[in-house]
Amino acid sequence: MMEEIEDGEAPPVEDLAPCKICGRNFFPTVLKKHTVICQKAAAKKRKVFDSSRQRAEGTDIPVVKPIKPKSHSSASTEKAEPPKKPSSWRRKHEDFIATIRAAKGLTQVIKDGGPLPPPPPPSYDPDYIQCSYCQRRFSENAADRHIKFCREQHARMPNKGKPVDVKKPATRTQ
Repeated sequence: MMEEIEDGEAPPVEDLAPCKICGRNFFPTVLKKHTVICQKAAAKKRKVFDSSRQRAEGTDIPVVKPIKPKSHSSASTEKAEPPKKPSSWRRKHEDFIATIRAAKGLTQVIKDGGPLPPPPPPSYDPDYIQCSYCQRRFSENAADRHIKFCREQHARMPNKGKPVDVKKPATRTQ
């Protein structure tokens, strides 16, 4: 097949023929073998590669998202997705601006030497869930893990965080 071509010469382009399936160009002798292979490859649907699954393989990391085949034609997949929460960027932006203004006011008061103003009230994200044991706030996934942990800690140490009346032993006098 390649015996006719001497070293250093490029094969003549006019001898190449395109594959009817993939459009690539081959020598006629190679095209016969390629066409059979190309038909088999075109018939198979390739699976989408998920690198996170491969990275997590052999470790304790759970695979978070299963692979979903994307199909644009079915409307039933769109209904199955949970509705998106409305964005709260405006409220976050206003909180940020208020924090910056309070900080500027504080630096001005410190510079002038006047009494410090009261701190601004803390802003809470309404999407966060408050732990009933430690009063801290977490996102949904983190709250599930934390509240379970905090409940166990609270059961183990019921007096943690509460003032305990411990009487001091009598002092020795000699």
